[in-house]
Amino acid sequence: MVMDTSYFADEPLRIGTGSHLLLDDDLVEDRWALERVLHQPDKFLNNPILLRDKPWEGDVAYRPCVLYDEVLGRYRMWYQCFSYANYYGAEGAPYYLAYAESEDGFTWEKPRLDVCPGYEQTNIVYCGHHYPRVQGVQVFIDDADAAHRYKMICVERRPIGGVLNSCVGLCTSPDGLRWQPAGEPILDYHSDCYNHVVRDEGNGRWLLYCRPIHLFAAGRKIVDGQVGGRHMKRRIAAMCSSDFSNWSYPRTVLYPDERDTPDYDSASVFRVANRFLMLYAAMEGDGDGGNEVRLASSSDGLNWRRFHSRQAFLPRGRVGDWDAGQVIAEAPVAQGDDLLVYYSGFTEGQNAPSRNGGIGLARLKRDHFVEQRAVGNPGYLLTREFVLEGNKLALNTIMPGKPYTEQCIRVEIVQRPQLGQHGDETAHAVGGFSLADCNPLRGTRADNHVTWKGGADLNTLKGQPIYLRCEIRDMGVFSFHVAND
Repeated sequence: MVMDTSYFADEPLRIGTGSHLLLDDDLVEDRWALERVLHQPDKFLNNPILLRDKPWEGDVAYRPCVLYDEVLGRYRMWYQCFSYANYYGAEGAPYYLAYAESEDGFTWEKPRLDVCPGYEQTNIVYCGHHYPRVQGVQVFIDDADAAHRYKMICVERRPIGGVLNSCVGLCTSPDGLRWQPAGEPILDYHSDCYNHVVRDEGNGRWLLYCRPIHLFAAGRKIVDGQVGGRHMKRRIAAMCSSDFSNWSYPRTVLYPDERDTPDYDSASVFRVANRFLMLYAAMEGDGDGGNEVRLASSSDGLNWRRFHSRQAFLPRGRVGDWDAGQVIAEAPVAQGDDLLVYYSGFTEGQNAPSRNGGIGLARLKRDHFVEQRAVGNPGYLLTREFVLEGNKLALNTIMPGKPYTEQCIRVEIVQRPQLGQHGDETAHAVGGFSLADCNPLRGTRADNHVTWKGGADLNTLKGQPIYLRCEIRDMGVFSFHVAND
């Protein structure tokens, strides 16, 4: 759902059915006495869940891409290996791709495979086709193409104009283990980040997130009156394609502002309910290169809002922890009512001469990104006007423990007052669907169903434009869900 100017030209929103996050202003007409509270995932106590423990994995195992494969019934992980020796001139690939799998998403096994030349009887699956280096990997499944069901976006060297050039391209595989380059490069430059694609079904297109091509003198900085070098390309750009072959020019969609760190080292974009969400690695590039993960949201994948406080969504660990220097999160994987957030952790910042790292896991309840919370006095939230296309309504709610306190949420359905009318606003609640008629919602529940006394039936309002008005007392709400039974 993308809200455009038609809403302000008197067209109600068409949001359809499904879940709708309330983390920013796109679906909120007004709010009173509420605060937005960012929820951080809970880090797994037994982190890290995967470390470099094989001699062929180089010095660091990091940058996991995890999928749950419905056909195989297991979790599959493709992760980056890095060798300091090879990076600084020794023979061999400095960056290459390894594979692990799991039954539960927590305990991982590294199978012995024979799919990558030079790495027989290891779990290495790809190290580049034309040149031994591959990095910035995203794997996704395309069930419409059985012969090439697994697809991978990566940075590697390919021949362009007769010369091997670092570029962003596509590889395909029938099983996720044996990889071959496919098609022409998408980008003909070294986009040194987590390049990845997201499907935008509403607009029938793919979005690819990468680093922009800078038009100014990138890498230049004045320090004490002298011109010096500095990596200045750590921003986020996007490209669009309807056919995965023809791509638009990369345009910058997010860059650090006055309230943020000077660099965005990478970002991971994914869809949740009606929103695009971005987990971006805010980096202290002028310091030790430390990263923390912050949250941004968008209705179209191109225009982004950062969480207003710039609080970390996934913070670094404590001093001395395995993830004290950097954390870089990937798109989460659904597991029941939970989201599993896999991330890279490092002991030191990126500018440290050496650092140890591994792969960790954090867990978040479904939709629990940003809560609209009322504390003390009742708070109110009014959604924007939308056409009701279902007959069931539920909220994703949270109720903290507060003894001797009235804790509940009531919902009423409101239709717009006509201009020139005066009087009590509650008069505009639809009969039978007022706050007084609503059965109070309590508890922390992903599907807290809204009902009204007397059995008021939402079928009577299907196809009509409505607002939802929530009265919240010492509780919080993350999203609402419209279903059509």
